[in-house]
Amino acid sequence: MHIGIYNRWLPTLGGGERYTLDFARVFARDGHQVELLTHQPLELAAIQERLALDLERIQLRNVPDSPGNERVSAASADYDLFLNLSHGDLFRSQARRSALVVHFPAPLEAYVMGGVPVSLSKAALVPSRVTWLSGTYPPETDGLQSWTWTGPRARIEVARCWPLPARTLVIRLADLLPPSIAAPPVRLYINGRRIAERSDAWTTWRMALPKPARRGQTLTVELEMEPWTLRRAGLAADDRERGVPLHSVGLVHNRLEERLAAQSWSAFHTTRRSLSEVERALGSYTIILANSRFTQRWIERRWQRRSEVLYPAVDVAAGPAQATPKRPVIISVGRFFAGAHNKQHLPMIEAFRALCDAGLRGWEYHLVGGCDLDQPAQRAYLRRVQAAAVGYPIQVHVNSPLATVRQLYSSASLFWHAAGFGEDEERNPDAVEHFGITTIEAMAAACVPVVIAKGGQVETVEAGVSGLLWHTLAELQAHTRLLIEDAALRERLAAGARVRSQQFSFQVFAARVQDVFD
Repeated sequence: MHIGIYNRWLPTLGGGERYTLDFARVFARDGHQVELLTHQPLELAAIQERLALDLERIQLRNVPDSPGNERVSAASADYDLFLNLSHGDLFRSQARRSALVVHFPAPLEAYVMGGVPVSLSKAALVPSRVTWLSGTYPPETDGLQSWTWTGPRARIEVARCWPLPARTLVIRLADLLPPSIAAPPVRLYINGRRIAERSDAWTTWRMALPKPARRGQTLTVELEMEPWTLRRAGLAADDRERGVPLHSVGLVHNRLEERLAAQSWSAFHTTRRSLSEVERALGSYTIILANSRFTQRWIERRWQRRSEVLYPAVDVAAGPAQATPKRPVIISVGRFFAGAHNKQHLPMIEAFRALCDAGLRGWEYHLVGGCDLDQPAQRAYLRRVQAAAVGYPIQVHVNSPLATVRQLYSSASLFWHAAGFGEDEERNPDAVEHFGITTIEAMAAACVPVVIAKGGQVETVEAGVSGLLWHTLAELQAHTRLLIEDAALRERLAAGARVRSQQFSFQVFAARVQDVFD
């Protein structure tokens, strides 16, 4: 069987991308012809070495990005089975059989604008309308600003909407330049004609048009530059080839118009689709798979569709083969970032500080996670976490190698997780942990999980058998004190955690994949 698997985020090599590769591994192991669809060249050998995975029988297929995923949709017709694991991408599958694997569902209305937040897509009085054609990544936001990263070559269309003729092309760049990266020289073209080369700071560029753009006229703007990656810069495990972060692009008549329109430019308007088109795209998939029962319930609520649960595989074999001497250490593993789906490091630090202030001695708290150091908002959040740890036996490990993370899992006695703390799970389900890979990794290493009773955590941790669940910081502190004082209980729950973790092994995942697709 010829199988295609798509995930635009594959170069980031996060948990969802590991999920993608595990599907490919199962199908390739069973003798199928498997292709991973990507938008940029990748080296499978490097991924195989970095993640210690067998990817020998898997092929890569590069498909240029396009509005509405039109090219990936067309490519899906080449397969007997097509899997879409790309978070935020919903398009029509043309394969004989297909599966939409959902990490967590957005409301269907969000897909009408191609994933652009609705609040950013309602600016009616704009001087220009912008549509990306190729070479850009999906829009992102940190809650303070929004942007769209380009690759080494980007093409966008800019349509003039206001009556007076535009004389200037204005490109505003988001403030995302890492200190260690020199701004790349950028060559700019309009309708194929080179008009400028810029290599100044990433702020605002203003360039005179070759001739005025009148109302209703559309210009094709192209940007070319040498790419760079966060991994090569030593900032994060992300191999996406980046150019510049576009905050807005516009055609303006004069500076006064530019100032008037400044607040209405923060959206990149991708191909618009009607809700019925989104529904048809959703209906093109033979089966919908959810990564947890929690996600399954929200697929039903937001999409009114049934789905099957297929838990991701977790590298439980990375846990110690034999009992490892445990130290008086509590560990939390999760990315350091502000905004949605925040891992709530600060409340956990507050809880540990309170334990220390109440007399706890001899215990340490280690927070481990990646951080996009190219983004000012994330650097600022990390500084807050580091400042909160000062004066207490708390260590913050940023972008640590996998070997360090595994060593910390092996030596730690307890594992804390608080994603979703302070959030209303019914009103903001996106903020909680939808499955919880790091919790399972900790359990495999015989760390007793003491995690918040929200989202997918209540499915993976059996209260009183393989860990403890909490609702308030007071409960977190009380459970922790109990485990510190009762070594026998701690050892019993650690043993239960290791047993429970085996239910999420690659072998169990592979058997479930075979059941679903046989």
